[in-house]
Amino acid sequence: MNRFRRIAFGCAVAVAALTAAGAASAHWHGRVGIWIGPGPFWWGPPYYYPYYPPVVVADPLYSQPSPVVQVPSPQTYWYYCRESNSYYPYVSQCPGGWEQVTPQPPAPSSAPSEAPR
Repeated sequence: MNRFRRIAFGCAVAVAALTAAGAASAHWHGRVGIWIGPGPFWWGPPYYYPYYPPVVVADPLYSQPSPVVQVPSPQTYWYYCRESNSYYPYVSQCPGGWEQVTPQPPAPSSAPSEAPR
């Protein structure tokens, strides 16, 4: 029976050694202390930050082009000098004053035109 006790004791020591090695890396690292001072709730309630302002995205502005207005061209006149019987760009001065004359389109030419081929 002595032999059986030795084997049982050896197994118990081996199990204890293996258990101690595994527990060595898993022990508690906390600490216990005594606090002397005000209680744990001596400050006020927590400050909650306000919400961010809402994001406002304005609709894009579309500018429509202004409508095209056809303005008739102002009436143009030719200036005629009676004393020299000539029109303005050909005579630069007229002693009797200039006469406004409405321009006349040129008369159609009487030359025959060729038909396109």
